[in-house]
Amino acid sequence: MNRRTLLGVLLASAALATTAPLPAQSNGSIVFINRRPPRELMGNMRGWAGANQVRAYNEDTQSHVWRVQFMAFLARAPRAVEVTLVFYKIEGRTRRYVTNQAIALSNPNDQVFFHQTVLHRSPDEFQPMENYEVAITVNDSRGATEIARGRIGLVGVPDRHDGVVDFTGAAPVVH
Repeated sequence: MNRRTLLGVLLASAALATTAPLPAQSNGSIVFINRRPPRELMGNMRGWAGANQVRAYNEDTQSHVWRVQFMAFLARAPRAVEVTLVFYKIEGRTRRYVTNQAIALSNPNDQVFFHQTVLHRSPDEFQPMENYEVAITVNDSRGATEIARGRIGLVGVPDRHDGVVDFTGAAPVVH
């Protein structure tokens, strides 16, 4: 093969490589756990998280909160000092945005990290006996990209009302 043909082949292959679509990246996972991982844990962290995995959290009945902790296993390093934890309420086959919170990362190149947060009971946010999808997103030059996802249920006693309102006091009270 002469130089001109070789140069043409190289340029053509370079053009194809730059215009071909990128392969779809697989998303990471969020594993909700029932206790904090040991500080000296080395090796199979996913195995440890799977052995301590929970599907639902019980509500603290005194303060009406859920104490949630998880391990995030990302498909790629976020390469950012901060990621966003986004909560969605599962409603049938759809999900409805609830809230989000920022998570500061100690190392932007880590693909595995532990995080804990507190979810407060609120009529328009978190309610007992509901399921939620949690996603981790990272913002970069292409916008927000979801890099991990998981689902969790919140267990507790739902508020029950009998439809009676007492107007005799200074403020109405729903029973």
